[in-house]
Amino acid sequence: MRSGHKSHKNGKKNVDKASDEYKKRRERNNIAVRKSREKAKIRSRETEKKVSELARENDTLRKKVDMLSKELNVLKSLLTNVGVPAESVDTEIAKGLQMDGHPSTPYGSSM
Repeated sequence: MRSGHKSHKNGKKNVDKASDEYKKRRERNNIAVRKSREKAKIRSRETEKKVSELARENDTLRKKVDMLSKELNVLKSLLTNVGVPAESVDTEIAKGLQMDGHPSTPYGSSM
């Protein structure tokens, strides 16, 4: 044991909790903890807000995909009703999607 310091079994120093130095350190630590917790709450609220915004955007996009898929099916029906073979329609749609940079996925499927 070093002189002037008492040690506990866990290796921590026995500090005089009545000293001004200890009180100042505790106060600084308490302020830092409050600040850290407040920042964490702010980050959490921002994350929740972003999740909510993205969920709304995703819902809007899904509805748009559904609407466009239905519109595409109506247009395909119109073309086949006037004598254009369904295979030709499908081929032209696939070409158009590839030219627009879309992946080769079934165009009528909804998400």
